[in-house]
Amino acid sequence: MELSATTRISTILRENPAAIEAIVSINKHFEKLRNPVLRKVLASRVTIADAARIGKCRVEDFYEKLEPLGFSIASKPTHSKRAIPMENDVLERPAFMANLKQEDTLVLDVRDTIAKGDDPFLQIMDAVNKLNPEQVLCIVNTFEPIPLIAIIRPKGFEYYTETLGPHLVKTYFKKQSAGEEVKVNPTVIEENFDELLARYSGKLQPMDVRQMEMPQPMVSILGALETLPKDKALYVHHRKVPQFLLPQLTERGFKVSIKEVGPNEVNLLIYR
Repeated sequence: MELSATTRISTILRENPAAIEAIVSINKHFEKLRNPVLRKVLASRVTIADAARIGKCRVEDFYEKLEPLGFSIASKPTHSKRAIPMENDVLERPAFMANLKQEDTLVLDVRDTIAKGDDPFLQIMDAVNKLNPEQVLCIVNTFEPIPLIAIIRPKGFEYYTETLGPHLVKTYFKKQSAGEEVKVNPTVIEENFDELLARYSGKLQPMDVRQMEMPQPMVSILGALETLPKDKALYVHHRKVPQFLLPQLTERGFKVSIKEVGPNEVNLLIYR
């Protein structure tokens, strides 16, 4: 398997489970990969480049540890479309930080949640969606939440990260005063569902997530898409339209057609 900066950690671990210990040996931040729950939830969101920034190390450190396991390295670096400026590139604190008021700051400490092996994603997104324009959300974590920033920024938010210690990082989010929330790219949801169903006849990969507890539907769908052949479509039976999944599909270059069948029953066709 060939590696690049945009290769997802979950893809590497699926290819060779021994990569867990190889990655853990790079930095103690990656010890979370030994936890099966966290590994399943977080690894599907994080690329090598993301992990390198979280662990304050180099992408090349991953290559050096993974090459002995049979992985090869892409000849040319691949740059992620969702690249985020490094913290050191942010020269000035944004204006909202200068005017930060305690009474307008909602603090959400997710360290215990992660330590227990649970995923705080839905809790965080619920807080984000409930923020009013005057409020600031402060996420307290042990590392800079790179994948989370990539999801929240396109929704029209500014952010700022403070590293206050080896195990204390605060990331602040505030909705930009100018402009409305950025909607999901309209090109991601397109074409007639039934026409697509006919087009992919015989090339459908079915998946039923209706009985899964959150956040397993999203985790399972993203995992299936990593190995979905380019000429096939993922046919998902879901309980509802997965709003948090849609920006993830856009980010990965997928399109989706949605058909609401009835109460608590939605079908999705996800394809390239």
